Parts: sequence; C-alpha cells; structure tokens
Amino acid sequence: MAQEEMKRYKTKIAGETYTIIGTESHYHMEIVNDLANEQIEQIKQQSPSLTNEQAAILLAINTISVQVKQQETILDQRNEIDQLKAEIGRVKELEERLDRIEAREKEARQAIIKEKRQLTEEETLNHIEVQKVLNQQVKEKIQRNNDHKKNN
Repeated sequence: MAQEEMKRYKTKIAGETYTIIGTESHYHMEIVNDLANEQIEQIKQQSPSLTNEQAAILLAINTISVQVKQQETILDQRNEIDQLKAEIGRVKELEERLDRIEAREKEARQAIIKEKRQLTEEETLNHIEVQKVLNQQVKEKIQRNNDHKKNN
C-alpha cells in the first residue's frame, strides 16, 4: 500500500497560529479548525477566567472523552454484530434441519402413496381373482344344469 502524502496546513486556533502536518484534506482540516475554535469559545463563555491554554486542555479532555465513548459504542456494536452472526448461524442450522425434516416427510409421503398403490393393486388383483372364481363357479353351475337337462 502506498504511503499517504503529508500535507501542511496553517491555521489559527484561539488567536494563535499553528502549522499542522498530516494526511487529511484541506477541507477536513478547515472543519476541524472551525470546530476547535467554536468549542474553545463555548468553554471560555462558560468559564471566562480560563486562559486559552486551559480552555484548550479542557477541549482536549472533552474530545478524548467523546472518543472513548465512541470506541465503547464501536466495541458494543462489534459484540452485537458477533452475536447476530452467531444467531444467523443458528438460524441457518435450523433451516437445514427443517429442510432435512421436510425431505424425510416427503419421502414418507411418497412411501405411503406407493404402499397405497400396491394395496390398491393387490385389492384389484384380489377382486379379479374373486371374480374369476365366481365366474368359474357360475360356468360350472351352468354346465351342470346343461348336463342335467341333457340327461333328463
């Protein structure tokens, strides 16, 4: 990765001129400069007896406090993301289980349908066999009647 180019930025904070060296854009540094001056002015309005140096130290303390809170928030959000990822993993596992259960259920339904078809075929074959036997009995009865009539 290429190293970022260092830039010089001249600024005035609380009436003092500073040269800041960094990688941020001129626009970014203007925003930082404006915010620093606004916040120092607010601190001095609340405590007019403070020197610029004291106000700058309080600004630094406030800024670090905000930074710590933001870092805590980031850590909390990372923990929440990790928990959500774990939950997503559990949901995927449950979905996979459900898919397996549904596949087994489908196989069971197909087996039941197949068994019903076999039973129906067997019943049909049994009906056919019974009908054949009945037909044979009827034929034999007719034959006996015909034989009996011939003999009489």
